[in-house]
Amino acid sequence: MAEAIAAESTNGEEKKLSDIFLNGWNLFDELEVTELPFNGNEFQSKVKTAMGHFEEATVIVNQVSMFSPNELIDEVSTDSLPFMLLPYFLGKLTTKVNNPNSTEMLELGEIYFNDHLQRCQEYELCEAPMSKVERDNKTDASQQKSEQRELMQAAYNRNDKIAQYRKMKEIDEYMNQMRNAVKSKTVDDEVRREFFLKYLEKSIMDAKQELESLRVMKDMVKMRLSHIKAGDKEPLVSFPAPQQQQEQLKTAGQGHGHSHGPHQHQHHQPKPKPLQPFIITRNATQKAVFGLGYPSLPIMTVDEFYQQRVDEGIFPDEQKMAKINQEKAIAAALDPNVKEDEEKAIVEQQEQDDDPEYLARMRRMDEYKDSVRRGDGNRHNRS
Repeated sequence: MAEAIAAESTNGEEKKLSDIFLNGWNLFDELEVTELPFNGNEFQSKVKTAMGHFEEATVIVNQVSMFSPNELIDEVSTDSLPFMLLPYFLGKLTTKVNNPNSTEMLELGEIYFNDHLQRCQEYELCEAPMSKVERDNKTDASQQKSEQRELMQAAYNRNDKIAQYRKMKEIDEYMNQMRNAVKSKTVDDEVRREFFLKYLEKSIMDAKQELESLRVMKDMVKMRLSHIKAGDKEPLVSFPAPQQQQEQLKTAGQGHGHSHGPHQHQHHQPKPKPLQPFIITRNATQKAVFGLGYPSLPIMTVDEFYQQRVDEGIFPDEQKMAKINQEKAIAAALDPNVKEDEEKAIVEQQEQDDDPEYLARMRRMDEYKDSVRRGDGNRHNRS
């Protein structure tokens, strides 16, 4: 059993593997919701402590050969399932280490996430992660795709990400309800097994997303380091502060055309003509306030704008529409059986009174014959 496995601590006391894992797990959950600053000493200290717990647990798991590529997930005991998450936890913690001037932690995170996905693939929980050669081949193939296929692929990727987001949100809600009970082992083994299987499912989706982010971040860090080595310690695009801009403008304005400073040649391009806003206010008070600054602009209230459209025949008259909507609402509120009875009563009364209009209409319906003569129909372009 996984609980029986123990490790020798520095002071000679034995610690259970489950206790070591639980200590790291508690710290990890705390770091996920904490409001401590990312680059603060307290936050970084907790990250290193949690990584130490998980690294110690990983050493023990490897020593006892807890997992085998020849097994299936159904053959893994419930007590051993949590330790399949060790590489995932270590990968997530490496992304929380504050080291912007090095790619070491980013590469370490890639190793952990790839190891986690590889282990899950061995247990047939997901597909194996792509190697660098496969990713390069996929990139070359995507560049050769047609525009239509690229759009279809982009739409598929978008739908896939939306589905993954919804699935992860659903799993998070379930885990938030069951996490404390699972940690305290106050639930059945079946519930604990379902919890960790869902956690593995979430970790697979999250690990794939983290790998994409780490590749982008690693490229950005490498680019930044290359510029630093080249002597360009400033950002690629820098914008002076507003106060600095004002001082520069004052310096340029005080010169007499013979300055040799860095701002002696400034080309003042003519400003484009600003777009004229069409302001629609909600009431006459806003019209009076906003109209003061723009006396020549077409400013009107919503009521005036709607009445203008009614006069132009674009919008329906408000009073007529209100009357029509009222009649429709009354008709919809009536009982259909009552309405049908009223119509039958009117017809019976017309038959008893021998209403001439009713009799004439019924005779026309009896005499009507829907006859189509030979040759009738579409005679367009016929001689």
